[in-house]
Amino acid sequence: MEYLITALIVLFATVLLVVEVMLIPGFGFTGVLGLLSMIGAISYSFFLIGNIAGWITLLVACAICVGIFLWALYGKSLDKVALKRNIDSTVKEDEIKKFAVGDRGVTRTRLALIGEAEINGNIVEVKSESGLVDEGEPVEVVRLSDDTVFVRTIK
Repeated sequence: MEYLITALIVLFATVLLVVEVMLIPGFGFTGVLGLLSMIGAISYSFFLIGNIAGWITLLVACAICVGIFLWALYGKSLDKVALKRNIDSTVKEDEIKKFAVGDRGVTRTRLALIGEAEINGNIVEVKSESGLVDEGEPVEVVRLSDDTVFVRTIK
């Protein structure tokens, strides 16, 4: 029965870690809960089943964690959160005069704080003041600084 409980806890931890990698960007509650569950399964094996079962559980847990890490690193799972286009546009000093606070536009790339937007028919590099902004979202110019246009999403 102890082996079944250990296997179920390891399976639960694996599912949580896969959900963290695939569905939830960053390192949050599900990742912490998955790691704690994995540590709990290893501790359970060592203290209640024995040293051999504990070492086997530790090796299996390490193999699972390394496998998930390699899968996330070399697989396609991070493509949904990665910026897929290179940004080669900038705002020249004389071009910044084309924009004013309150101008509206649409993002052309995902703004992972910096990206491209089309404002007044011009494609320009912008910085987000409201965090991450998806492609195709309406934005508004909130501030102009030297050669930088700052935008935020329109609600």
